[in-house]
Amino acid sequence: MKPSFWNRCWERNSLGFHQETVHPFLEQFLLPRLTATTQHVFVPLCGKSLDMVWFAQRMKVSGAELSEIACRDFFQDKELTYQQEQRDGFNVFSYQNIQLWQGDFFKLLPATIENIDWVYDRAAIIALPESMQQQYVEHLSTFISDKTSLFLISIEFPQEELEGPPFSISSLKITKLFADFDVNCIAEHELADKKFAQRTFNVSRLVERLYLIKKKQQ
Repeated sequence: MKPSFWNRCWERNSLGFHQETVHPFLEQFLLPRLTATTQHVFVPLCGKSLDMVWFAQRMKVSGAELSEIACRDFFQDKELTYQQEQRDGFNVFSYQNIQLWQGDFFKLLPATIENIDWVYDRAAIIALPESMQQQYVEHLSTFISDKTSLFLISIEFPQEELEGPPFSISSLKITKLFADFDVNCIAEHELADKKFAQRTFNVSRLVERLYLIKKKQQ
């Protein structure tokens, strides 16, 4: 999708993709995996996700987001007094242990977001058409070290029944996209009400999957 598409969504407050509660997968599957040495999570295409508040209670949070409106609203919705500065070609919004890097994710350099323990993708890859998914994975991979784990949530539905975004991604496709990684599907949940975030989809089947992805050990 072109940046103008997402900017228009934020300008029009057309935010059906924004989840108004913390994702239950975090407490159920991620929390038990956190350790005393867990210090930093990176959230690509973060929007104003409430999941970042959950993370900020436990570690440093760095988010990458295209929309200035999303970054501003994240803090203002919570009545937090943020700082704003220009750094490395990005507009950086910060408050205590949270930094949101506003700009083009594909221009963000790994050296800018260092020492990442976790990467959290709740609705990033599924927001991108198939033609951009491999590019996204290749750039995201540059932020993942041997000590980093990727916590990725995707959805799958009959693609012919719904024009994205979001886009349906099968387990096989995730495995192919992350061919250089160990990919483990650790949870699968069929959404019987066909509701994802604030939208209800007119599809015959809607499945949400959670993956734990790590670099392959040599």
